[in-house]
Amino acid sequence: MTRITVASHSEDLATQMRRALSDNDGSVLVWPEDISATGVEASVQSLASERPDLVIIGPCPDVDTALLVAEQFDLTHPEISVLLVAEPNAATLERALHAGARGVIAPTDDDEDIRALVERATAAAQRRRVPPPPSGRPNNRVIPVLAAKGGSGKTTVATNLAVTLAKRYPGDVLIIDLDLQFGDVASAFGFEPTNTFADIAESREAINPTALKALLTPRQSEGLYVLAAPDSPAQADDLQPDFVRDVVSSIATEFPFVVIDTPAGIDEFTLEVLDVATDLVVLTSMDVPSVRAARKELAALELLGLGHVPSHLVLNRANAKVGLTIEDIEGTLGRPIDVKIPSNRQVPLSVNRGEPIALNDSKSATGRAFQKLAGLTAPIEPEDKSWMRRRRSE
Repeated sequence: MTRITVASHSEDLATQMRRALSDNDGSVLVWPEDISATGVEASVQSLASERPDLVIIGPCPDVDTALLVAEQFDLTHPEISVLLVAEPNAATLERALHAGARGVIAPTDDDEDIRALVERATAAAQRRRVPPPPSGRPNNRVIPVLAAKGGSGKTTVATNLAVTLAKRYPGDVLIIDLDLQFGDVASAFGFEPTNTFADIAESREAINPTALKALLTPRQSEGLYVLAAPDSPAQADDLQPDFVRDVVSSIATEFPFVVIDTPAGIDEFTLEVLDVATDLVVLTSMDVPSVRAARKELAALELLGLGHVPSHLVLNRANAKVGLTIEDIEGTLGRPIDVKIPSNRQVPLSVNRGEPIALNDSKSATGRAFQKLAGLTAPIEPEDKSWMRRRRSE
């Protein structure tokens, strides 16, 4: 049962929340005290004593106090999510995310917008309450591959990471193409998908792991599964972020490793899967626009409250002679590069053949770079499994 506390003197807001959340399986409590008069620490202590999943604060003339409350919750009760009610300008949103809030509700938001924000925030609270898995082989790793700008080689990195993981854990890897309009993961593997995200939406079946797994494409040669993007941009237009989130969250329970190829930047679909990410692969390349965009993307991830999620910084085409040094790039980004993938003439050839280079080339510098990246996301020795045996038993 979801418990939501509304810390506001606005009866209109309380009424709106109850209406917007009328289908929510839980309760909405209105907290009557004045945060400004009570004080930040006392307010947080009192609000937390109700053991809510989510606290909604505002609208408040003293936004600074509301932000301090959000920050205190993030420090002392990270299992409780916070949303602010305020005018949604860029400055307020940035300050709210920096304080640890999960978002900002605008006074003009309709019920559907509020429900979407509340669902995302309460899901984050629930995940923070789940204890980490016991030591041993990792379980249910969800690994989005991100690049702020297109042309960085994101799909190539995502597909080769998935192939490298599948060599270690045959049958336990799923790659999802989240570039819903123009994704080409299927092309990178050299096949025409029978089913895509659009087919899942059209099936109208309940979203559950068993039904979803039947709509994946098994790739025996690579030892993994693929969930492909729709065949056309028009089909992608019919998909909604909450539907995509539910699909990814559900099917991820069936695979110890889920690699997600995202579109350039951070769109609304990527935001949804970032909430379930266990690792982030952040990609940049040897050019000034890409590096500057990566710096902004890293800052945005921090503001989204993802600073605790392990991130692996990857430099593609790392040996290109373009007037930049790796030291220059690390200085701009403010952190070291974790994996350097060198240029390799075989990479574009492998893309054109539909055979990721990691499938047959593990000894070159490029192959070793993908092995290193796989080791960062799955630093456990693989079990001895037979992909064919697993496939026959299913």
